Amino acid sequence: MVESFEALITSLLILLSPLFFALPVSFAWKWWVGIEPEQEHYRERVRRVLDSGLPLSRYRSELDAEARKVHLISDRQARIESDLLHPLRWQHFLLFPSLVLWPLVGLFAAIITLPMMPFLRFVEWVLIDKRVLSQLATIIQRYTRWEVIGIPPLDDGAKELDKVLASIHRMPTTVFLGLFAYLIVSYMPLSSFNVLFVSALVYIILVSAISVIRAATESALTFADPTNRRIIPMDSFVEAAIGPWVGVGLLFLLSRQLMYGSNIRTGELFLDPVAFAISVLLVLYTATIIGITIEIVFFRNRGASVRKNFQSQMIEEFNPMVYLFTRNMGSLRISPLMPLSEWMESGEEMDFSFNDS
Repeated sequence: MVESFEALITSLLILLSPLFFALPVSFAWKWWVGIEPEQEHYRERVRRVLDSGLPLSRYRSELDAEARKVHLISDRQARIESDLLHPLRWQHFLLFPSLVLWPLVGLFAAIITLPMMPFLRFVEWVLIDKRVLSQLATIIQRYTRWEVIGIPPLDDGAKELDKVLASIHRMPTTVFLGLFAYLIVSYMPLSSFNVLFVSALVYIILVSAISVIRAATESALTFADPTNRRIIPMDSFVEAAIGPWVGVGLLFLLSRQLMYGSNIRTGELFLDPVAFAISVLLVLYTATIIGITIEIVFFRNRGASVRKNFQSQMIEEFNPMVYLFTRNMGSLRISPLMPLSEWMESGEEMDFSFNDS
């Protein structure tokens, strides 16, 4: 009894160890982004632009002049803007130890990544080329009676580092899906090897589908719900549909595995709660390396193409308008700009200047 209690405490400490590493990393990140008074001053200037609902490109020259006034270099501007647009939270910092452990988990990640890449292309063919995703969007629109419109993303005109931070910002969902798949499969009456094998297959299917969907919806496309006075960007709609299930599911599955231990796990390698806790961390950090690979190989190379193809299908189905959603002196305004087709033809870059009076 004492030994089992000690094993439970040890396994809990192992599972909580990423939190201990995340704390100093989060403080280091805040320092790296900037905490000096002049840096906070620039942060406040950028926040005011974002709070107004205007893309950063609208005030790019003014922001650059403000940065020169307080002696900020371009890299510092990029960090501050990226931190406001794509803030990193505790779930992001949990993944940083993988950068140290990648020689250990890199081989496992490569074994999963190699078959995942062609499968990603197959899923893209099904969801985008065969218009399955656009049909799903049409079903959602008809069921909810929402309108499909476009609202320019606020990160238009942000500094270059924004792309790197956007990739990191996406990663927790990709990574935690791997852990989610592993915990689900570990309930099955399988050997340790088969648990890992089936988990990898489930993860490949889940992350491929979700990666294509996220790449397609990270655009100006937005659902407008006039009945409930809501505007829901499609990418936020997808994140809201995935995130809670993965987050709550992980907490439930982990706590149940620790409480019931060997009554649930059947693989001989994972009967020991300490060994199981170590395996959870290895899966977490392996999935992190896979997430980095997906960002580099898929989102960088195929993301723009997937997004544009999906937007073109939405234009054929709904011919949506692009609106500017702004706030000024407590007053909200939705101003029509142009059809989404013209927005795409212009390279999704426009002069957003307009009469504020």
